[in-house]
Amino acid sequence: MQRARPDSHAALFHAAALEFADRGFEAARVDRIAAGARVNKAMLYYHFGSKLALYVEVLRDMFRAVGARVRAIADAPDPAEAKLDAWIRAMVEEAAARPWFPPIMLREVASGAPHIDDETFGMMNGVYLAVRDVIAQGQRDGVFRDADPLLTYLTILPSILIFFARQRVVSQHKRASGLAAAAPRQTDEFIRHVQTSARAMLRRDR
Repeated sequence: MQRARPDSHAALFHAAALEFADRGFEAARVDRIAAGARVNKAMLYYHFGSKLALYVEVLRDMFRAVGARVRAIADAPDPAEAKLDAWIRAMVEEAAARPWFPPIMLREVASGAPHIDDETFGMMNGVYLAVRDVIAQGQRDGVFRDADPLLTYLTILPSILIFFARQRVVSQHKRASGLAAAAPRQTDEFIRHVQTSARAMLRRDR
């Protein structure tokens, strides 16, 4: 049996994340993932058990990281508008750190989320519950209007996924240079835009 390299777990995770982003779960191949990680494919089963388990771990890695950040933001003793800004920044920064996540998530949602189990759904729900609590605080404090927290979340989240998916298209395809406003936008510029838009959407004086 091949002995696992100290970095084989991380190498497999990264290679799989890129493979799933490029091809989706069904078309992804264990052989390509192993080749990308420069290990024997038996190492994938040693570390993760199956292709599906590896795919789920790629998703959970994002939900775990962003979930911890946004829960801490929601529980902090800060004004609701500051928390909303921080929640958006956390969402964008964690997606920027994992450029494979937006295309994977967009494809997964579009296909009805067939590979997401109950535990992973629970992690996803934690991200929503954090912003729900922030919006509820703003409503109690008279800062935010009586907006539906879920619809607000569903207005903000897709824009983040599509922003990074578009950045990927523009950076990888020469044909995209012919599109209007094809140049990639800076992440900080996008964060400020979403923060301003979200505050305007929720402000009580609308």
